[in-house]
Amino acid sequence: DLHSFPTRRSSDLRQAVFEANVAIIEAENAKGKSYTLGVNQFSHLTNAEFKAQFTGAKGGSVVGSDDAHLGELEIGERASSVDWSTDSAVVNPVKDQGQCGSCWAFSAVGTVESAYAIAAGRLGSYAEQQLVDCSHNGGSSGCNGGWNQYGIQYIGQTGIASETSYPYTARDGTCRASSVSKTLPAGSITGYNSVSGSTAGLESALNSSPVSVTVDADSTWQSYRSGVLSEGCVGQVDHAVIAVGYDSNSFKIRNSWGSTWGEAGYVRVSKSVSNPYCLWNDSPVVPTVSADVTV
Repeated sequence: DLHSFPTRRSSDLRQAVFEANVAIIEAENAKGKSYTLGVNQFSHLTNAEFKAQFTGAKGGSVVGSDDAHLGELEIGERASSVDWSTDSAVVNPVKDQGQCGSCWAFSAVGTVESAYAIAAGRLGSYAEQQLVDCSHNGGSSGCNGGWNQYGIQYIGQTGIASETSYPYTARDGTCRASSVSKTLPAGSITGYNSVSGSTAGLESALNSSPVSVTVDADSTWQSYRSGVLSEGCVGQVDHAVIAVGYDSNSFKIRNSWGSTWGEAGYVRVSKSVSNPYCLWNDSPVVPTVSADVTV
């Protein structure tokens, strides 16, 4: 049957990729590293397919208006450890970007959610889909990737709807921002500050709020199950996520691949390498909330 041949061939290819990934997982786990890999929802994909479908950060500088950048935070007092993810009044449950390169929107929206919750005492869940459809600041292009800092800029300029009034679809759509009410009006977010690309700088910023960061989500991220990832920077930035805490050994990062990935949707990266997963290639950023907002 000619009609069944392409399907059978595709199935054979997926099986071969899956088996190759399992072999890599078993070989890496046998090395007794500080982390464990495992089979997950990405195990049938090559690393190139995985990166193309489930990352989406456009690292590096861009040409365009950046009047939302307010400056760099000074390094201040640091507690021995911080974990915002344990505070359900500040951090929402882990979300899932699906097969769309919209990590930049999830990183921007998630940090805005937390920054506003800390300032106003109200944690909302806002519409990543609005950014996917409407935010072209700095050259962002929906499921084809974008810049987390320009997503924050867009929210400040336009305001953002709730997730329920502008639901996430994991695909590019027509912008409906003008026809939905904004849970956060324009001006609620006044811009963003950058954070020193260093352990001390990120720790200091995390004492005040979660931080939008970018990384190289390499093959260990694809199969990550638990523990502390410990590679330096060997690729380039391609994924935007949210740093939510740290301890003496690692930074804790909130991902947007659902709660079944990693440690209930989170990953830890080592502080003992100089530039873990290219974390310092782009400046981490934090949204700034209008001074008119009070608890």
